[in-house]
Amino acid sequence: MYSLETIVAMNNKACKNAKENFYEPLVAEFNGDSGVFKCPDLGNYEPQGWELIDTFFVDNSGFGTENELALTAKQFLGKVKKGFGYAVIETGQFQIHVGEFKRA
Repeated sequence: MYSLETIVAMNNKACKNAKENFYEPLVAEFNGDSGVFKCPDLGNYEPQGWELIDTFFVDNSGFGTENELALTAKQFLGKVKKGFGYAVIETGQFQIHVGEFKRA
């Protein structure tokens, strides 16, 4: 199990990397676009020109079920909307928070 310190360090590293490389959220091309599974990890970096509008708690282990707090991949894809950007904003051991962004 990751310690809180490890999770904070991972997210700080992702933020630094995203900022240095000018990462932006991956824009869904259509509703339910599974391409968002390749979205960048921004940590707590919010790129210029983008506004965080929602977050999703998503299972990233592949073993989650639909009756758990974290969304399964299928449940998450049901929330993905065309034209919105998606990026990992926090990483845990078995779940992630995915941010939904719109252009500011």
